[in-house]
Amino acid sequence: MSVKKASLHLILAGLVFALCGCAPSLVGSDAGAYSMGKLYAVANRDMTSIYNASIKALQDLEVEPTEKIKDVFGAKVKGNTADGKLIQIKIKPGAGDITNLCIQVG
Repeated sequence: MSVKKASLHLILAGLVFALCGCAPSLVGSDAGAYSMGKLYAVANRDMTSIYNASIKALQDLEVEPTEKIKDVFGAKVKGNTADGKLIQIKIKPGAGDITNLCIQVG
């Protein structure tokens, strides 16, 4: 995996957490793991907040969202980088205000 790709994953995840007003911590419900080219994260926020933060994070990275889908069962945000790589964020609601998300670049 390239350094650019790993950096983009970390920046995007950091922006999602920062825009939601939460920070990854060793103790608490916010957590993340990187596996097989995807970043899996759990955030202690409702799905709508994560969805809006995902769109804002892409725009802050100057990536125009090409697909924005949201309903009660989940949400998906897609965009393409300047070099044509796909950024895809899948969001699923959990119990209470817990939200699961998966970020994939490329």
